[in-house]
Amino acid sequence: MKFVLIVLTSLALFACGSASVKGKWNQADREEALRDVKEYDSAIETVGTAKKLCFDCYVDSLEKNYENYEAAKRLNEGDRLGILMDCAIKNFRFD
Repeated sequence: MKFVLIVLTSLALFACGSASVKGKWNQADREEALRDVKEYDSAIETVGTAKKLCFDCYVDSLEKNYENYEAAKRLNEGDRLGILMDCAIKNFRFD
């Protein structure tokens, strides 16, 4: 019984600290990317209440194409804004 408890505890700890991979980032990378994209908040004023959808779309786009957020940070500002604008177009709403 102790062995099972030790194994389950080890698996839980391992899962919490898992590294990001392309297509499946860990929570820390997703949160950091979301915090950083919010600096472009004024660039997508036209989407109204769909800002959260745009920010999530942006993070999802980075996650699909980069191993982790550290790799995605190498994008220049124009590329970042381009991804965000694509997400804004997908989520445009008239409020």
